[in-house]
Amino acid sequence: MKFFSTLKFRVLVSYVLVVLFALAVTAFFLDSFLERQALDDLRGSMGTQARLIAVQLDAARLIKEDTVDIDALVKKLASNTSSRITVISASGRVLGDSNLPYPLMLRMENHLGRLEIRQAGGRDAVSVVRRSGTLNEEMLYLAVQVRDGARLAGFVRLSMPYQGVQRMLSELRRTVEFSFALSALFALAVGWLVVLFIGRQFGEIMTGSKRFAEGDFGYRIPVGSSGELGRLSGTLNYMAGEIGAKIREAELRRLELEAAFRDMSEAIVVTDGGGIITRLNPQARRLMGVRGFDAEGMRLSGMPAGPELSSAAIKALSSGFPVSFEIEPAAAPDTVLSISAAPIVENGVIGGCVLVARDITGPRKLEAMRRDFVANVSHELKTPLTAIRGCAETLLNGALEDREHGPGFARSIHEQAVRLDNLVNDLLKISYAESGRAVLEKAPVNLKPLAEEIVVELAAILEKKHIKLLNLVPENFLVNADKDKLSQVLINLVENAAKYNREGGEIKILTEKEDGAVKVAVADNGPGIPEAHLPRIFERFYRVDKARSREMGGTGLGLSIVKHLVELHGGSIGVESAEGRGSTFWFTLPG
Repeated sequence: MKFFSTLKFRVLVSYVLVVLFALAVTAFFLDSFLERQALDDLRGSMGTQARLIAVQLDAARLIKEDTVDIDALVKKLASNTSSRITVISASGRVLGDSNLPYPLMLRMENHLGRLEIRQAGGRDAVSVVRRSGTLNEEMLYLAVQVRDGARLAGFVRLSMPYQGVQRMLSELRRTVEFSFALSALFALAVGWLVVLFIGRQFGEIMTGSKRFAEGDFGYRIPVGSSGELGRLSGTLNYMAGEIGAKIREAELRRLELEAAFRDMSEAIVVTDGGGIITRLNPQARRLMGVRGFDAEGMRLSGMPAGPELSSAAIKALSSGFPVSFEIEPAAAPDTVLSISAAPIVENGVIGGCVLVARDITGPRKLEAMRRDFVANVSHELKTPLTAIRGCAETLLNGALEDREHGPGFARSIHEQAVRLDNLVNDLLKISYAESGRAVLEKAPVNLKPLAEEIVVELAAILEKKHIKLLNLVPENFLVNADKDKLSQVLINLVENAAKYNREGGEIKILTEKEDGAVKVAVADNGPGIPEAHLPRIFERFYRVDKARSREMGGTGLGLSIVKHLVELHGGSIGVESAEGRGSTFWFTLPG
């Protein structure tokens, strides 16, 4: 049943119906034409025979109505024709008949009233079909005149059973019908072959179309001919190649956009016109606290950190213009977000919104640190500069000649200049460490001798406060580090431990190995650091006791420099301290 619904069946039926209709019309008109032509040929033949017989008749005998001679001649002539020959006088008397014996012929009735005789008045032979009263059957009659000059001598009539004519016409119709059937069968066979060829082509085109619809644009339809179907196959193949190339290009662009969307540092949320989330990237999931559920299809305002974003989306959707501002979300204290919301407009209709949230906490903190740094540097520079300026003005105003007080002002200028020099040097060191230009020249360093060198270098400070320094580093304790930078780290830590230690205190340099790293610690038994100050102890210019630090000549940059140098080695730094129980500054280096 499936075949009857196919294109092949419909094409075949259409083709056969058209051919059969054409053959039927042709057969109908051909049958009529052949029938008419056959009758005309038969009448023409009978007319010719009748005229030939009329020529052989003696008109004088017809006028005398000599039945004996005429009947004998008629029966003689009948052997040369298949028609019945009847000779009739001008008065209508039958003078001879080829099919009846002479006695029966004489008893035949007058034929002058017969239709064919009445219509034989002209020169042309006229035929009629009527039932014979003598033979009681349908007959075809044709009569011609026999004339003696201008005088009518009689008639020659030929007749034949019309059933024979019908048999002849039936034979002719059977020939036509056979030709019609043969032509129909041939048309059906040719149509079937054509349909098979076209069907195969269409089948290949349909198969190719299905493969294309399934996304297999690498498939190619066989081009089996150079006709329309071949051109259609070639066009579809070209179309598939173009679509495949476009899809590959679009897929590449999609993957690029997907990667950018997924890996962007900004949080991106896409909503529809009603504020329903249609898409969001991993950063947005983390920002909004989406864990353990799928946020797509949910309202933006219902997200754990969505109210602030929702307000931005509502403003963009309602106004139709981009909006941007900064917020500190309640769900993430101490976090600053830069929010940008832009409506999605299609054909003049707002269909959604794209929100981009950027965490600018770091830049804001850096900006605050920069402001603090500038303020601190300005403050640190202003104090010695003010002192230098004051001393210089005093000396210029006459104190230079004062041998008792003048040298004191000069010493003060020298001390403040040294302080400025230390501050500038420390600023240069920290700037160099943070610039990324610092290059480590790592090599195995024996930490025990390095610590001894530092003890010698800081001996004056240690002796001044009677501080005891214990070098507890084991013999041959090697670390892989830049010796100069490691020495700078230890000097800063030991010097700080000496400066802020109590009189007669103690400092220990300790080492240990842990988890593939080396830990170095500088411990003192000084006053310690209050817990509130520990988180900021490594910040630039941060001092626990500002007055005491300045009094000791500190710049507030030492620990920050230490932190950068340790991190440059790939290590970490920390402090453990409690008020009244001393402090331990430690750092680790990769083993």
